[in-house]
Order: sequence, then C-alpha cells, then structure tokens
Amino acid sequence: MPNAQLQPVLDRIDADFDDSLERLFALLRIKSISADPAFAKDCKAAADHLAREIASLGFTTEVRATAGHPAIVARSNEKGNGHGTARPRVLFYGHYDVQPVDPLDLWHPTPTGARSSSRAVPRTTRVSL
Repeated sequence: MPNAQLQPVLDRIDADFDDSLERLFALLRIKSISADPAFAKDCKAAADHLAREIASLGFTTEVRATAGHPAIVARSNEKGNGHGTARPRVLFYGHYDVQPVDPLDLWHPTPTGARSSSRAVPRTTRVSL
C-alpha cells in the first residue's frame, strides 16, 4: 500500500491517464528527427509543444535558440518555503528529438519486444499514430 503522500499522486495519474496518453501521442506525432535538416521546423514545433505543456504545470518556460536545435528552459514559479530558504532544485535533462528509423530492414525484434539494429541502437522506436 503506498504511503499517504504518494497516494494522491497515484490517484491523479489514474484520473488523468487518458489525457496523459493523448498529450504523449500529440508529441509523438511531431516528426522531430534531429539528424535530418528537413525536419528542423518540426524540432522547433516539438520544443514549442513541450514548453506549452511544461508551462501548463505552473512553470515559466522559454524556448532558446542554440547552434543546433532549440533548448527548453523551465523555472518554477515558487519563491521558496516562506522561511528564507529556497526549496531544493532539480535539473532535468532530456531529449525531445528522435532518430530516423531508416533503413527499416536493419531493425530486428528482440525477445523483450524492443527494437534493435545491427548498427548503433537508436534512442527511440517508431510509433505509428
């Protein structure tokens, strides 16, 4: 049985599950293939999409231009705990881009159901939506 602090989080996840899946699928529909310059606008669209999603959680977000694809910076709007001490900070680093799936003939199912290639293993798998 989850502890009393965790249960409300689990309840929220259960109540919002279908909407969470739709938000995930909306992101996955964006062809943010960073290795192909033809998809640069899609990478920007994915960054903008994620910035809006993160902002909906109460963060201040910005999409910053870089020498490559944009970076998303988000900051909590909380000012601390009221006792002059700021709350602990968390740095999250993740990728919103995907790798191209071609050539498809090099992808082979593994016993776990994940996909792998005789080349370097991609970070993501192809999802048809």
